[in-house]
Amino acid sequence: MSRTPSKSPAPLADNAAATRGTRIFLGLSCFLAGAAMMVIEICAYRLLAPFFGNSVYTWTALIGVILIAFSAGGYLGGHLADRKMALDLLGWLLAGSAVLTFFIPALHTVFAVGLSAHGLIAGPVMISLLLFAIPGILLGAVSPAAVRFYSLTLKDTHVGAAAGTISMLGSLGSFVGTFLSGFFLLSTFGVRSIFFGTATLLLLLAIAAFLLAKNSLKQQAPVILSGVFAFGMSLMTTPKPKPGVIYEHESFYHHIEVSERQDGDVLRRVLQLDSTAEGGMDANTGDLIMAYQHYWKLALLREPAKVSSALFIGAGAFGMPENVSRDFPEATVDVVEIDPQVIEVGRKYFKLDEFPQVKAHAGDARRYLLQNEGKKWDLIFGDAYNGIRQIPPHLATQEFYQQIADHLEPKGVFIMNLIAAVSGPRSELTSGMLSTLSQVFPSVEIFDVEARSHYSRDQARNVIIMCSRENLKSLITGRYVAAGSWEEHLIRTHVPAGTVPRSTYVFTDDHNPVDAIIARSLLE
Repeated sequence: MSRTPSKSPAPLADNAAATRGTRIFLGLSCFLAGAAMMVIEICAYRLLAPFFGNSVYTWTALIGVILIAFSAGGYLGGHLADRKMALDLLGWLLAGSAVLTFFIPALHTVFAVGLSAHGLIAGPVMISLLLFAIPGILLGAVSPAAVRFYSLTLKDTHVGAAAGTISMLGSLGSFVGTFLSGFFLLSTFGVRSIFFGTATLLLLLAIAAFLLAKNSLKQQAPVILSGVFAFGMSLMTTPKPKPGVIYEHESFYHHIEVSERQDGDVLRRVLQLDSTAEGGMDANTGDLIMAYQHYWKLALLREPAKVSSALFIGAGAFGMPENVSRDFPEATVDVVEIDPQVIEVGRKYFKLDEFPQVKAHAGDARRYLLQNEGKKWDLIFGDAYNGIRQIPPHLATQEFYQQIADHLEPKGVFIMNLIAAVSGPRSELTSGMLSTLSQVFPSVEIFDVEARSHYSRDQARNVIIMCSRENLKSLITGRYVAAGSWEEHLIRTHVPAGTVPRSTYVFTDDHNPVDAIIARSLLE
């Protein structure tokens, strides 16, 4: 025997104008629910990156949890729509997702630090389940429920058309939410503000659903009060600034922090992007404070020992390009940095405006080289990273290194900073990179920045790779240098040939497993 619905969706097809309004609301609800889900997913990554890193594991955990939640929501929405054929069902689904979205920043503040200790896989999975699973299930339930109600407004005569219309609008909403997040919201608002705005929109949609279902204000009051309570709780749990942080900002690409710490006579000022320290300097003098930053001077082992032109790929904290400009005032120094906000931070906190010969360019390195065809430098330094040890894969291929070689002067050198192990089973990235670079440069030498530290060579560390068309071996081995000089300090860290395991694998644009290799090393 068929079930008789206890309440019909209001209004039914006997009122054409009201029915048309119901269809518009159903379509709008699915469109905005799809948009909200994508805004939450994309902004969630920015919320997690400072604690869990922006590695492939964080993205995988986040996307996987949301896909599972959306799938469960699809089943739940269809099941509930068959049991309760009343339009206020959408109101409860939207209201629940709104309240939980309000709570996301608060829960993140409370639990992120503790869960970050559970590792690169378990940590992101657990925080994603805690923050996004239930809102994802509720938002995923909106579309199948809306299909049922849309079909009822057509007296169940066009079920296929109802399903197609709702599916189309939900997908369009997801598209708009994706573009809106990536191209506007993240570069304009803070992540917390985006979550609050998304939750407010969902709450207003819920109230509209209750009004269409002719629910009284008394019935709506718990929903409204729950939303206000959740918003208030999130505001009360605003994360406290970390000790020493003098600047913090959410840019289009990163969570940016600048921090200071007095270390004797040195005021250490460090730039951190998401979870990774990208560079630093003595805020008083501009001197370099990180060991690997001094290795640009390997270019001075050549004759003549000077730099006339230099290109730095990745700004770090602008310490290296500024040191080049200070030592060689006539040199032209270019810096390519993908995040324009990092350049602004460099001007305000890292003395960039004091070096007019250092020209900072906002953009991608490969695109910059393509746009400057024919321009050559005698030093190119690669230091572009996108998270914990994460070299952007398109900047780690044979094709890119060929671009580098084409933009070097005949006696020019390419130096890059690689974070990887020198030997042992974790040196897969180093050996693959050496194999790839050797396809382009006849001479490739490596230096272990941490050679005199307590770290063994099978642990990740700063490894400097120096490449040239000229023979570099004669510049390094059998060369007399004064004891205690910078030359002696750098040359002493040279890694002899045969130390790094050999590899025949070459990273190319067509097949580049750099992400997977880095992820495995992080997991180990």
